[in-house]
Amino acid sequence: MGLREGDLKDTVLKKISIDEFHPKTGDERDVAVVGFRVNQSNPGNDLYQFLNNSVVETRDIEVSPNANEEGHYMVFIEMDRNEKLLDNIKALVKDVEHISTTLPWTVSLPYMDDAISLIDENLSQHVQVDPEQYLTASEYKDKMASDLEASNLELEQAEAMNKSNKILEFLKNSNVLEAGINDNQIHLRGSKDIFSAHIVNFGNGKQVMEEIGISESAIRYDYEPVMLAKLNSMLGNIRALPINEYIVMFNNDTKDILVTKPV
Repeated sequence: MGLREGDLKDTVLKKISIDEFHPKTGDERDVAVVGFRVNQSNPGNDLYQFLNNSVVETRDIEVSPNANEEGHYMVFIEMDRNEKLLDNIKALVKDVEHISTTLPWTVSLPYMDDAISLIDENLSQHVQVDPEQYLTASEYKDKMASDLEASNLELEQAEAMNKSNKILEFLKNSNVLEAGINDNQIHLRGSKDIFSAHIVNFGNGKQVMEEIGISESAIRYDYEPVMLAKLNSMLGNIRALPINEYIVMFNNDTKDILVTKPV
């Protein structure tokens, strides 16, 4: 007797497995293994029979004879790895919903720490559909780590560029003729003098000083007066104060400050 709507309600579990098991009908590069979990043996056999009658193209279907460590039985479906793989998996899920009711389906993959919702638009980025581009779980994790490192580097470079642009904008209302930033060093040239320093921080004055741990009470009045006079002449409306080992540049028209450390 065939299964009717809702017959496997509360027995089919919401988490689907993709590529966590090895196929029997071909190489992993060409064959994906999809796994449904059920919490009892008989419903596992029922689901096996049901999926065998599905119109979705599969290579092989098998049910595990024993429960896994979580007490669940697995129904494995082997499918061709191609551009239709994810659509075929979703079609299978749609079939299963006739007998299990709709569930908040999630997908577990061997190279992802957390399960992903079946309706998450990012899922397609992680389900491997091209045999030529297939990576093992270890290779995929290495690629993810490499991609993350490259993305972080790109973000750091973008943030550094944005910070540099803000600093140069900050220095516009000065007598500096040329200003450049390279390798976190700022180089200023006035009509007579030049000044180079490491950039320590830039931003809201109060916040920056708190982050560095300095205050105006630590102004050094004995700091090289000639060099400081030349720098202030170069800066014009912007003023430079020696605080601890730093040269702090500020403009009363803004809340931002530039903290540098002379080279």
